[in-house]
Amino acid sequence: MECCLVTRSPIAGPDGNPTTQDLTLEISLARDGKRSRQAIGTLPASEWSGSSTVHAGAGHTNEPIDPTYKQHTLPTWSKLGSGESDEFATFAQGRSAWEDSAELQESVEDDLRLFAERSDHTEGFLLTSSLSSGFSGLTTSFVEHVRDEFPKAILWATGMLENSRSWTRPDSERSKAQRMLNEALGLVALEDFATMVLPIQPVTPWQMPADLKEGELRILPGQEWRRYVRDDVDAATAYETLRTMHLQSAGTELREADALSSITEQLNWRGSNKVASLVGMNPIAPREYWSKDDADAVRELKRAQKDWSAYQEEEAGTASSMDQQRRHREDEVPYAQYSVVRGLDFVESQEMGPLLEKSVLPLRDPLARWVSLPDPYPLDPTRVAPIFRGLHPSTGHPLVLPSAPGLPLVSSAAQPANAALFGLSDPRYPSALSFTAQQPRSIPILTTLSTTPRARVWFRHLSRGIGELRRVRAGVLGEYEVALGGREGLDECRERLEALWDEYGGGAADEDELEAQAARDEDENWDATEQQDDWDM
Repeated sequence: MECCLVTRSPIAGPDGNPTTQDLTLEISLARDGKRSRQAIGTLPASEWSGSSTVHAGAGHTNEPIDPTYKQHTLPTWSKLGSGESDEFATFAQGRSAWEDSAELQESVEDDLRLFAERSDHTEGFLLTSSLSSGFSGLTTSFVEHVRDEFPKAILWATGMLENSRSWTRPDSERSKAQRMLNEALGLVALEDFATMVLPIQPVTPWQMPADLKEGELRILPGQEWRRYVRDDVDAATAYETLRTMHLQSAGTELREADALSSITEQLNWRGSNKVASLVGMNPIAPREYWSKDDADAVRELKRAQKDWSAYQEEEAGTASSMDQQRRHREDEVPYAQYSVVRGLDFVESQEMGPLLEKSVLPLRDPLARWVSLPDPYPLDPTRVAPIFRGLHPSTGHPLVLPSAPGLPLVSSAAQPANAALFGLSDPRYPSALSFTAQQPRSIPILTTLSTTPRARVWFRHLSRGIGELRRVRAGVLGEYEVALGGREGLDECRERLEALWDEYGGGAADEDELEAQAARDEDENWDATEQQDDWDM
């Protein structure tokens, strides 16, 4: 868990505008060792090194003696998925790790008090932590403490959700249930005490077409966002790299002077939409690369973006039904949206502006805002994997290769010779997307923070999960109920999730399903319910 107190810096930027600096407190597992705050794969760094607005303490690893960085460790726990007997696995363990350690509480309180003394103008807190492990309970206890000490401060909480991708032991039904319960309880607690909550879904590599031929470039429907990502690199690495780029881009923008207050006020203008979403595009191409028709260009723009916060349900059905579901998601209008365009020049950004504004209609300023900044996202080859294809090495824009020269025709009625007619590729005239020889030095990106009805899908997943565990009387519920003071704690959590579901537009559409689920719960013969061996591990 990392918590940054963002405070106004006494040193102005090169342009004379105010800047900010970080005062950072970190709590980690002692067995993990000291984390590298810039490494992809751990908690993502808040911004990239080389940004024109680098804040004090960013872009390098601080030593514990640095007064702007304080580190604390939990000595008796190992990482979830490590296979050890003392895995930091549940919400209850996280709460106990905080409540049972007076030393940890006192040292954290001293550090926060020291940070407050060093801060003449506090912007707010940026907190990043896992919500799928025991850190879910630890983080919510910490946030409650921060809220007591700083009742009026803005607290933006980014919750990193995890799966078993990097585990050293096999996943199990019990572990899946633990992760789901940790996320549900963590979300409900953060929704109470944080100003905004930004969930980030786990690394999920995309699926390649089953009938893909060697050397063939093909993008499945719904994967338009990875058009410029190579197929010959590890999909998980590429996914995590893209996700981290937008986490850093958003974190940098939230650290601008007065940004935390203005952005949170805009996104939650209704007062009941604390759960935000992170959406991004790598790269964002100038207007000339999109369809001339604005309506077609808007649809292309939406499909080229990836929602890193949206829970992805298993899609089933015909190709037409899945396409209809995707179109429905594309047509959803967010409650509010704040976008940052990085790396387009003034003319390019002005040409893209109308397209960005049309993509969120009927929302208008001040509920939908966008800013354009000149610095693109730098791709340091020592820190960013070479995952891109078909991009210009200097600008990062989509590469446009000259068309193949015309070949002589046998007659005026004959078609040009084409190796594709024989199922072959023509090596003399490769496509632009096949260019991977040189990675761009930087790329323009679009990063968007929003509050959107799409979040209800995750709320429904968590609510259904608790309901199903309750229906089968899963043994894993026992350890959570003891920590929460009985069955009522989980029931209250489920009720809160259903209230969020309703608030984000899900209640009216799913009343019949809720009634059916309630009927199933009522008819369940609890005495005859058999327990699965996996639940009793």
